[in-house]
Amino acid sequence: MDVEHVCRTTGRGATALTRRDVARALLSEPADEALAGLPTLRRNLVRAGNPLSAAFWEGTEAVLTSIRERAATVGDINTWLVATGTEPIDLLEQMFIWPEEDQAGPVAREMHALLVAHLEQFVADGTIDPDRLVTGDATALAAHRQIQSDWLNTALPDGRIPRDAVETEDDDAFLAAWDDAEQDALEILTTLLDSVGERPCPDTELARAAVRLREELRQDPRDTAQLRAAAGVDPAALPDDDQDLWLTLASGVVAQRDEPPQVEFGLETLSAWSAMQHPDWIAAAVTLAREGPGTSVDVDRLAALIVDFDFEESGEDMDDEAWSGDDDLLGVQEAAQVISLGLFPVLHLWRQLGAVDQHDRLTHLGWWGIPASLQRAWHR
Repeated sequence: MDVEHVCRTTGRGATALTRRDVARALLSEPADEALAGLPTLRRNLVRAGNPLSAAFWEGTEAVLTSIRERAATVGDINTWLVATGTEPIDLLEQMFIWPEEDQAGPVAREMHALLVAHLEQFVADGTIDPDRLVTGDATALAAHRQIQSDWLNTALPDGRIPRDAVETEDDDAFLAAWDDAEQDALEILTTLLDSVGERPCPDTELARAAVRLREELRQDPRDTAQLRAAAGVDPAALPDDDQDLWLTLASGVVAQRDEPPQVEFGLETLSAWSAMQHPDWIAAAVTLAREGPGTSVDVDRLAALIVDFDFEESGEDMDDEAWSGDDDLLGVQEAAQVISLGLFPVLHLWRQLGAVDQHDRLTHLGWWGIPASLQRAWHR
């Protein structure tokens, strides 16, 4: 590590290098090498007339040593970077988080660079004192956060508000990735269902269910609150076609178009339902399609089958990053417990829809309709 290397990576001359420039350059090297080169780097910057400060070098040596000894936490490293005075920070109390560097889009990178330049001006005029940040001075840290908050929420000369611009780009990227994941899910689901064979729509059963659902949705707003919210329907403007009505309602169990009210279930249960991933839904639907009408739809049993579902045996590749859900971070038993909890509101809505009967056994309507509801939910 030498000053020329830092200058090359930052595009600045030695006299213009900031503490953040040096810190990030050091982090790009193995800790042993960075520590070994630290004295030379410091001498070269002193000779260039840019000595930084003793507090910076002491803190840097301490952090690099901790990294080498595998004792440093992400928080330790982040605190050190923030203390350079020009590192943009997450404003958790305002629900703002910068995207990870390797996931940031062009707008986020632009805004990040503009904020760094903005902070450099405050360091240069003495408004931000990095040495006070190094010591954890509460007043200095609060002022540092306020400067960043003010900038993020103030319009630029071109009219853009940095926070809004970053969040809009992040939301657009998330939605695009979600659409891609749903398209992949739809293709895999369709392939797996093709191997099951025909599942004819039971027209008579569907018609009876549609009549009942129209009446319940219009007359029992409390009893159908979960179903209406999940489907995002207005009881006064329901689809006229029975199949369209049923699939609109059933696909809401998967899509959750509006936030469900905490009527029948608590926040933990509703959160577990919302956390169900595409593979979980596919495994549930395909399992029920294979087992057929009359199958007992017990939440614990179904959750265990979901966790154990073998996509490789089915000839489908589930290794793509888009498919990595919470199940990968949990043990099999823990994953099954979370899914089982999420299935309680699902089973409740399937009962209302007539997909399972009063004994929680799969009906012909559910045999046809549960897999079809996933196809409706993910269709673009």
